Amino acid sequence: MSSEPPPPPQPPTHQASVGLLDTPRSRERSPSPLRGNVVPSPLPTRRTRTFSATVRASQGPVYKGVCKCFCRSKGHGFITPADGGPDIFLHISDVEGEYVPVEGDEVTYKMCSIPPKNEKLQAVEVVITHL
Repeated sequence: MSSEPPPPPQPPTHQASVGLLDTPRSRERSPSPLRGNVVPSPLPTRRTRTFSATVRASQGPVYKGVCKCFCRSKGHGFITPADGGPDIFLHISDVEGEYVPVEGDEVTYKMCSIPPKNEKLQAVEVVITHL
């Protein structure tokens, strides 16, 4: 019987460790909504609105107003109705056409209530009539 202790394990050589770092990761990452500081909106956009809410909104009357403000980076803003009253929320997904409204643009829109309490209103089918 030998009383010598077993030799300690040797660290990997430089060539072996380089091979591990050069290998690409095989795991694909799913897109995160928090990547790029984009937080999912709790408001019902065109993509998340139910069919029945869309039908009710499209059957409603057409209103006129002026864009009070619109934040392009956040994708939402407010419309001041032409007949007075509180400002109406506007989401980018509800703007028809290729232009984004800016402050002072005249728009036409229909209204849809915002769940869950349906107390506030949101502008839908927004069309810029005068830039």
